[in-house]
Amino acid sequence: MATPLDLGLLNVVDFIFPFLLVWAFMFAMLQKTKIIGDAMVVNALIATVAGFTVLLSRTVVDLINFMIPWFAIAIIFFILLLLLFMIMGYKEINAYQDPGVRWVLIAVGILIAFAAFGKVLGQSLLEQAAQPAEVQAEDGGGVASENFQQSVFLTIFHPKVLGLLIVFAIAVFTVALMSG
Repeated sequence: MATPLDLGLLNVVDFIFPFLLVWAFMFAMLQKTKIIGDAMVVNALIATVAGFTVLLSRTVVDLINFMIPWFAIAIIFFILLLLLFMIMGYKEINAYQDPGVRWVLIAVGILIAFAAFGKVLGQSLLEQAAQPAEVQAEDGGGVASENFQQSVFLTIFHPKVLGLLIVFAIAVFTVALMSG
């Protein structure tokens, strides 16, 4: 049934967004660094070739299509956070100069990249690595399954992993409070 919010037709043109993103990124980097020179036509041609090269791999297109919305949400979140700080009274915010903010942005980018690799390549890597005879834990607490997402969910919410996360959180807060 067709609805006004049905985005199924966008799957036909899902290669346009990765092409445009790679083209814009490559063109901007070539223009900024001037590695090849100031010739805009040459830089545009190289960026076009890079964009078409990305289209040769369906995996790369799927990775970029997964990451684009998450990076857009992250950018909108950080902009709204900066606006909130400005509403609260900060006149000038130099977030890009603070190394703590820089590391948070890098961590968010790496997290989005890992999620994209898990989403796009996870099931195929699980099927390639699956062995005919699966080894089960003695206590029946194994997390292996045929579905990658279910395996990830079972691993993250396994009691041993949750306990380890709690121990890490206690260690981080202990070090932070004792050093401050």
